[in-house]
Amino acid sequence: MKKMSLKKIVCFSLSLILIIITFCSCSLSGSKTESTAAADAGQTDEAVVNLLNQAEASAAKDGATSITLSGSTAQVSGSGAKAEDGIVTINQAGTYVLSGTMTDGRVIVDAQGQEVVLILSDVSISCSYSSPLYIYKSSKTTVYLEQGSQNVLTDGSTYNFNDSYSSQTDEEPNACLFSKSDLVIAGEGSLTVNAGFNNGITSKDTLQIENASLTVNAKANGIGGKDYLTLKNASLTVTSGADGIRSTNDTDPTLGYVIIAGSALKLNAGEDGIQAQTTLTVSDSQLDITTSAASAQTESSKGIKAEGDIKLEGGTFTVNSTDDAIHSNSNVTVYSGSYTLNTDDDALHADYQVTVNGGTIDITAHEGIEATLVTINGGEITINASDDGINAAQQTDSVTPTVETNDGTLTIIMGQGDTDAIDSNGNITVNGGTVNITGQSAFDYDGQGTLNGGTVTVNGEKVSQLTNQFAGGMMGGPGGQGGFGARPGGFPGNGQ
Repeated sequence: MKKMSLKKIVCFSLSLILIIITFCSCSLSGSKTESTAAADAGQTDEAVVNLLNQAEASAAKDGATSITLSGSTAQVSGSGAKAEDGIVTINQAGTYVLSGTMTDGRVIVDAQGQEVVLILSDVSISCSYSSPLYIYKSSKTTVYLEQGSQNVLTDGSTYNFNDSYSSQTDEEPNACLFSKSDLVIAGEGSLTVNAGFNNGITSKDTLQIENASLTVNAKANGIGGKDYLTLKNASLTVTSGADGIRSTNDTDPTLGYVIIAGSALKLNAGEDGIQAQTTLTVSDSQLDITTSAASAQTESSKGIKAEGDIKLEGGTFTVNSTDDAIHSNSNVTVYSGSYTLNTDDDALHADYQVTVNGGTIDITAHEGIEATLVTINGGEITINASDDGINAAQQTDSVTPTVETNDGTLTIIMGQGDTDAIDSNGNITVNGGTVNITGQSAFDYDGQGTLNGGTVTVNGEKVSQLTNQFAGGMMGGPGGQGGFGARPGGFPGNGQ
C-alpha cells in the first residue's frame, strides 16, 4: 500500500491540530450567554474533534489510500476503494487522498455506518450526468482541503437517476456535492463548486464548514445543511438562483439553525441570502449580501431570514435586498457590529421584538424598524425611510405595541408624504438616549406618548413632550408647553 510522504503527514497533522484547537474553543465572542444555538454548536464540536483525531491517527500511523484521477479513469493505491467505468467507489472507513483531474466521472462514498475522510489535493472532477462527489452512505464524511490546494467540482445541466445510488422520486442527488450523512468541510485549501443542475452543496443531515475557502455558483440553492449549518473561520462566495445558504429542518425545533462565527460571506442570491428554519446567530463576521428575486411579490428575497430568533453579535453587515434586510418571525437582537442596510421593504423586522443593544446601524428603507415591540438600549441608528421610520405594529396577540428608547442615538430622516418617524399602534416611551427627527410627522401613537428622559429634537428644535400627530394633519403651530401641536397646513413651530 502506498504510504503518504512524511511531508504530507506532517502538514496534514499540523493542519488538523489547528482545526481541533479551533473547534475546542466552544465559546463564540460577544454576548452569548443566552444563545442556545451556540451551546448546541459546542455539543456538536466534540463529535467533529473525535473524527479529526481518528483521521489524524489513521494518516500518521496506517497511511492513507491514494486515488489518482486521470481523464476518465483513476488509479487506486491502497484498500477501501475501487475504480471502474469512470466511477470511484469508497466502501470502507479510512482516509483517502485524492489528486488529479477526472473529466467525466464521479466519486461515491458508500460506507454505511463508517467514518470517511477525503483529502482533496488539487482535485478537479467533472460529471455531465450526476453529482461528481456523492456521499451516499457513511456515519460522517470529512472533506479536507489540503493547505494551498485548489479543488473544483462541476456538474452538468441534467442528471441521470438510473443507477442504484440515485432516486428520481426523491431527486437524490440534487447537488454538485451531495451528502446523505453528516458532512464536514475543513482545511486551508479552496473548493470551487459549479452547479448547473440544481444546488451547489447539500447535506441532508448536518453541515459544518471550518477554515475552508469556498466559491459556489449554483442554479438553485448555494449551500445547505438540513439539520444545521455552522460556519467557523470560513470564507464563502456564493452566487445562487435561489437561497444563498440555509438550514431547513422543520420537524425538530432543536435543529434547523445556522451559526456563523469569524467568517466572511459574500452572497448574491436570487431569493433569501441566509435562511434558517429555527434560529440564526452571527458573531464577529463580515457579511455582504445582495438579493434580487425576479418577483419580490411572490418570492422571498430577504437578506437574513429566520423563523426563530436572530442574534447578531458583532461584525460588518452590508445588505442590499428587494425584501426585508433582516427578518425574524420571532425576535431580532443586535448586540454590536456595523450595519449598512438598503432595502425596498423593512430593514429590521421581527414579528415579536426588535432589540438594539449596541452597534452602528445605517438604514435606507421603505420602513426602518418594524415589530410589535421595538426597544433601543444603545447604539447609533440612522434611518432614512420612505414610509415609517420605526413602526410598532400589532403582529403578536395580547401584546401592546410599544416603541421604547433607553439609551443610544436615534436619527430618523423622513421623506415627503404621509409618513411618520415613529408610529405605534400602542405606546411610545422615551426613557433616555438621543432622538433626532426630521420630517412632517414625528410621532403617531394610538396609546400613550411619554417622555421620561433623554433628549428629543424635531426639525432641529428640542421638545419636552411627545405630541401625537393627528390623522391628516401637519406638525406645526403653537402646541403644548415645549411641544409640537398638530394643525392642518401648519409649519414646525417652537411651541413657545
